[in-house]
Amino acid sequence: MTIIRNVILVGGGHAHLYVLKQLQLGGWPDTRVTLISLDRYQYYSSMFSSYVEGRYGLEDIRIDLPRLCDAVKIDFLNDSVETVDPERQEIVTSNGVRMNYDLISFNIGSRIANTSISGVEEYAALIKPNYLISALKNSSLKKERLVVVGGGASGIEMSLSLQTNRKGLGLKDPVTLISKGPLLEHAGRRVTRQITGIVQNKGIHLIQNDPVISVHRNRVDLQSGHTVAYDELLWLTGPAAPSIFRKSRLSTDAQGYLLVNDNLQSVVYENMFGVGDCVSLQTYPFLHKAGVYAVREAPILWSNMERFLSGGKLNKYRPQSKYLSILSTGEGEALLLYRGISIHGKWCWRLKQYIDSSFIRKYQ
Repeated sequence: MTIIRNVILVGGGHAHLYVLKQLQLGGWPDTRVTLISLDRYQYYSSMFSSYVEGRYGLEDIRIDLPRLCDAVKIDFLNDSVETVDPERQEIVTSNGVRMNYDLISFNIGSRIANTSISGVEEYAALIKPNYLISALKNSSLKKERLVVVGGGASGIEMSLSLQTNRKGLGLKDPVTLISKGPLLEHAGRRVTRQITGIVQNKGIHLIQNDPVISVHRNRVDLQSGHTVAYDELLWLTGPAAPSIFRKSRLSTDAQGYLLVNDNLQSVVYENMFGVGDCVSLQTYPFLHKAGVYAVREAPILWSNMERFLSGGKLNKYRPQSKYLSILSTGEGEALLLYRGISIHGKWCWRLKQYIDSSFIRKYQ
């Protein structure tokens, strides 16, 4: 094959998995495609809480990227991209590999917020990058004083799944969940009251409206002046932008996310695309970071990459205004949120299990 174009996919997120599947149906002529990922597996974060609870094994929640790439006959590079030079159309990886591109796309997710708080990077366990989930589960389950920081969906799900698993192991000390504000604050007061009741009824020691101001070995200091002792501290305080975009001096929003237009292109460089939690849509700057958007962006990304390579007119992405959200709450239960409706029960978890399993099976 005569190579006349190089396409680089950075990250193995939802949208890039979709691109790989489409390439199975027919590749781009005279084009070398390379997927770059820090780990050989892509872990499906929606299944993390049930994995930690013990309902899934590790193989159930991850996708073998080299195997998928082999099936599509594209290159896989086990590495991470450190910098991008859009003028030279070149990337440099953490291992010093230099690669030129004609088209590049980013689907690398977000990082953990508030890690600049004193002591966090030194003492707290982070769940990102996602391949850390197995080590986090193994190190956390049997610790007596287990503290989770973060009152969003991730912190709530993780604390409840750990609480459930620990009960099964006969551990009596409750998990402590610390939130700087009310739980699920963006979801409205009614949902906040409901999830707060669920968390407390399941035995979690809940501390709300009291931000962590510093972390030390075996204790955290709160704004109120109180301290909380821990043997293991999990930091799940919401999303933050990956550093690569500012480091590469690309056009970003105020938080450092790659700024893209309605075509999912960089607002400056038309041969650079981005999707999922690592980007900010210029037309929709206040969109929440949620995996459902990456799933809907995937067909648009695929179509626009094809059209860009062939010189066609690109399609515009319009995010959905409402989407289904299901939070695992432990013990085979979940909280379903949709269009102002909130329902808690076992059938909600079964629906979540069906949706998650159906998605990941497409790529395993």
